[in-house]
Amino acid sequence: MNIQEFTNLYIKQDIDEKVTSFNGEIGFSLVRQYPEGTPYQKDGKKMFIKVAIINNSLFYSVDMTKPEKRGEDFSYILTDGREYKKSITNFISNTEDNEFIFDQSLQKVIHLKSKKKFNLNQFIDVLVFNHLSDCLFWKRKLNYLASGILKIFFWLVKYHYDHLETSMNLYHFKKGEKSFPVKEKEPDPFFKYFDISKNILFLLFITLSSLSFFFGHLWSSGDFSVSNPTVVLFFFLILFSCEKISLSLEKSIREFLKPEDNIFSKKKMNFIEKLHQYQQKNQFNLKIK
Repeated sequence: MNIQEFTNLYIKQDIDEKVTSFNGEIGFSLVRQYPEGTPYQKDGKKMFIKVAIINNSLFYSVDMTKPEKRGEDFSYILTDGREYKKSITNFISNTEDNEFIFDQSLQKVIHLKSKKKFNLNQFIDVLVFNHLSDCLFWKRKLNYLASGILKIFFWLVKYHYDHLETSMNLYHFKKGEKSFPVKEKEPDPFFKYFDISKNILFLLFITLSSLSFFFGHLWSSGDFSVSNPTVVLFFFLILFSCEKISLSLEKSIREFLKPEDNIFSKKKMNFIEKLHQYQQKNQFNLKIK
């Protein structure tokens, strides 16, 4: 099957503005209007759909675009539609775990799990249906949670976390265009007995002060005061634990940010890197109507 034969399997609809065959790849792109009355349609946004057969695998993607006229032609700028109350879902096929295959003998798209068969028009309708649904609603909530946890972890050891900024820094670190920031050594608190970040110390004293105020009367090992050896021992045990947490967090963050010198070594991802990477994996299974 050649490029034109594959493109001809799709019958252009009234809401389709433009169908363009690819050069060199078996596939086509499609510019389609949003349904009448939707805020996206009123604002002049368009759907940009791509379907292709690449290395015997079915590739597809759907994005919201903002058309801009440049001379006689239009350019289509991708956008995520965050400004709208009802979110749409931009997505691209997962090459590692294909949900669909294209059977050239049947000239149909087959959903591997359900074994349902679709012609290209029906398959485009499935893509559009998922694009108009907020398929990543719960994933966005979990992403916010993961980002919030990382911000707390970084703050505890006096670093700053921003997903986009961190991703860009990692890119520049790995290319050698930017050196890893060297943190100035601060005077150790408590006569150099404990190496704890000031933010962790701040959180520690706020927590202990609150607990002692509300639950100090429940202390059963003598008077709850600094003259009680048990209280002093308990306090220093907490400081020791905070030091371990502080050092462990800083080590994990630096291992995550600092590029690996040995390209042949396979470094195991720590929990900081796993949380960061989790926010970038927004794959989901398409809903079949």
